[in-house]
Amino acid sequence: MKSNDRSFNRKIAEVISTFDFQRVKHVMEYLNWKWAGTDSTPSEKELIDKAASLLEEIRDKPGEVCGSGGLRASHKTNGILSLKFVLTESWSDSPDD
Repeated sequence: MKSNDRSFNRKIAEVISTFDFQRVKHVMEYLNWKWAGTDSTPSEKELIDKAASLLEEIRDKPGEVCGSGGLRASHKTNGILSLKFVLTESWSDSPDD
């Protein structure tokens, strides 16, 4: 395994270990939030697995963001990884003229 692979894996582990998946699960249960194709709120393990998958998806893509089921992973151009649980967001569709 290359050194940068180990470093990235450590970053993923740090993000996963410091993220409050239990809190996300409680919010999802309160909102009766279900993932597509399921009839129940995801378990804490399912949330962790999805988060890890999203972070892996952006491994070689600095500057990229990907998300699913309320979770959003970011790989900043400076190498920092982040994970968020997003309830709502808005943005403009057109750039400055």
